[in-house]
Amino acid sequence: MRQTRTDDLGRKLTLTGTARRIVSLSPATTENLFAIGAGRSLVGVTSACDFPAEAKNLPRVGDFTRPSYEKILSLKPDLIVFDSATVNKSDVESFAARVRVPVFVQRSLKVADVPRHLEELGMLVTTKDNRSAAFVADRIRRALLVSKPISAVPVFVEISAVPLYAVGPGSFVDDLVRLAGGQNVVTEGGPFPQLTKEKLLTLNPQVYVIATTPGVAAPAPNLPDIRVVRVPADLLFRPTPRLVTGLRLLSDAFRR
Repeated sequence: MRQTRTDDLGRKLTLTGTARRIVSLSPATTENLFAIGAGRSLVGVTSACDFPAEAKNLPRVGDFTRPSYEKILSLKPDLIVFDSATVNKSDVESFAARVRVPVFVQRSLKVADVPRHLEELGMLVTTKDNRSAAFVADRIRRALLVSKPISAVPVFVEISAVPLYAVGPGSFVDDLVRLAGGQNVVTEGGPFPQLTKEKLLTLNPQVYVIATTPGVAAPAPNLPDIRVVRVPADLLFRPTPRLVTGLRLLSDAFRR
């Protein structure tokens, strides 16, 4: 059945049916396809796609910023999908023209985008159960209805310590912090600004969140009277169903 969809860059995509051979160019998209029961349709993923475990066994097409065109074409996909908040339309159009494969872009700027994106994927791809995407999306929407503290807790979210990068306004994680009952103290500089320690001290956060990565040391900053909370980076930065766990961890931390 022929269908036309519009992606988050305003590009129209026409498919003659649902996609059966998909290349995912982002870890979030890979995870979301597995979450809705479409993992078997994946024929290629990037080197960063590591969840769920089955994703590690799929053919690799390189990094998101430097995918191998030859590898992608050898997999004969009928659809390429990825999630990126920073990619621009002209680059995507150039990429799509080169590979001559339909490309669908999702941009997760708000937490509410996640269930919407799952439903979109459910309409684009072949799954075992057509209800899977709607079921997972509904579960996430219900999980987002958490009760918040009466007053928002001032929060700083560290992306990297040296140099110091933080979560800023207009980002997915900024919205997640708000939903958990926090108030991001970084209010300027874009979604992921670089700050000095002196600037950090003027922001007066009560909670300092460190996004951790397995096997990578994450020492606590020397900041008196500021509570440090560690949360796995994937639960914060990947717009997937696992955001529900990240939201719960943040909400619990802000209530202490």
